[in-house]
Amino acid sequence: RRSTHAVAAMFAIASSVATAGSAAPSARLASSRRVSPRAAQIARASNRRSSAIAAVEGDASAGDASTAVADKNDDIAEFLATQMVDEAAMLASSTFPVSPETLIANTKRILAKNNGADEPALLASDFKFVAPVVGPLGKEEFLKAFASFKIEEGFPDAKFGYYAFRVDPFEPNRVWYDARFTGTNTGKLAGSLEPTNKRVEAPPQACSMLFNEKGEATQLTVGYVMDRQLGNTGGLGGVFGILYAIGYGLPFPEAQPWQKSIQYDLFQKVSGMISPIQKFVKGLSGGSD
Repeated sequence: RRSTHAVAAMFAIASSVATAGSAAPSARLASSRRVSPRAAQIARASNRRSSAIAAVEGDASAGDASTAVADKNDDIAEFLATQMVDEAAMLASSTFPVSPETLIANTKRILAKNNGADEPALLASDFKFVAPVVGPLGKEEFLKAFASFKIEEGFPDAKFGYYAFRVDPFEPNRVWYDARFTGTNTGKLAGSLEPTNKRVEAPPQACSMLFNEKGEATQLTVGYVMDRQLGNTGGLGGVFGILYAIGYGLPFPEAQPWQKSIQYDLFQKVSGMISPIQKFVKGLSGGSD
C-alpha cells in the first residue's frame, strides 16, 4: 500500500493539469483638474472602444451611452495615464531575445507534451516546479513523477481548459495562462484509486512558465486559485482540489478547504470590539464621534 505521503507528493506534482485578482481602486479627479495630452489620448482610445462595443451590441442609445462614457473617461483620464500599464510599449522595449509569440507557442507545446515529461528537452537543466504547497522540485524529480502519471486514465473526458495566454510585460520571459479543469472520474486514478463517477469542476487557476534565452522552460508554476468560491473543489487548486471533489481528500490542512484559524477568529472578534469601546470611552469623556 502506498503511503499517504507518497500519494500526496505524486498528486501534488501533477497539479499542473488542473490548474485573485482584486479590482483596482477607483479614483475620481476634480473636473477642473488639467488633463495631460497623454491622458486625453488614452481617454479617447477608451471612448472609441466603448463606442465600438455599443455599436456591436446594437444599442439604439449608443450615442447617448458613448457620450456618458466619454465624460467618465475624461474624468479619470489622469488615472488611466498614470496607473494603467502600457503593455505593448513595455514588450516592444524588451531586450529578451525570444519573441512573445514563440514563448506562447513553446508553452503550448510543453502542455501538449504532458508538461514536458514526453519531451524532456523542452525543459532546461535547472528547471523547477512550484505549486502553492509543493515545491520547488527539480527537473529529474518532477519528470519521474509526471512521466508515470496520466490523469486521463482517471478522467477519460478530462478537459484542461487552458486559456488567456499572455507574456508578462514586467517579466518578458514569463508566459501566464489560466486553466479551468473539468472531468468525470470514471477510471482508476494513479492506478490505485477506484472510480467514483463524480464530476470535477475546478475553479480558475493561474499558471505560468519562465524561459531562458534558448527558449527552454526554467520554471512551471501551477494551481494558484483565482476565486475559491467557484467550482466544487472546496476552493482548492491542482490535484488536491480534484481529490477533494471526488471524495479522496488527503488528511492534512493544505489538502482541505480553507478554514478560519483560531488566531484569525480571535483577531476579528477583538478588532470588532475596539470601535464600540472607543465610542463608549469618548462618550464618558464628553467627546464626540
